Amino acid sequence: MKKDWFDPVEKRDGGFICFYCRKSLSLTHFVYDHLNDNRRDNRIENVVFSCYRCNVLKIDDIDMQLNAQEKLGMNDISNSMGEKISSKPRELKELDISKENYEIAEEYVTKEVDLHGSVIVTEVKNCISYLCRQANGTGSPQAVTNYLNTLTCKVAPFEISKNKEGKKIIRRKQA
Repeated sequence: MKKDWFDPVEKRDGGFICFYCRKSLSLTHFVYDHLNDNRRDNRIENVVFSCYRCNVLKIDDIDMQLNAQEKLGMNDISNSMGEKISSKPRELKELDISKENYEIAEEYVTKEVDLHGSVIVTEVKNCISYLCRQANGTGSPQAVTNYLNTLTCKVAPFEISKNKEGKKIIRRKQA
């Protein structure tokens, strides 16, 4: 499957270069890096080219992990790769539903954070998934996770932190 991704990933990411260090790669010295570090999540939106060095460094480098999270969020929102590599064109309805679900997630997070100051990530995921399913019959936990990653990326208004009990929370970015 990944061999079919080479040309679309190269086009999307501006060449056959490492996503992290931007150095040129060779066909014998590169890996497909999973942006969310989940090797079973083989969506093309979750894959970039990486050199071996950066692939290993990312394990402990928070900046590289944040860049990967931001890239995944942008890929998921654009849905551009899923459209280009599919032999069947995506139905407009599917894109409309994805946009609707993102808007549900954004509205819910904004309302709850403004009301309570922060929200627990696991609770938010379940609530948004439920609201999306009520609205249009869709709303997988993975899709909701992607929406939350986008809402908490470097340029978004929210961030993920931990509360006093050590639970992950979403709150407005601190000035």
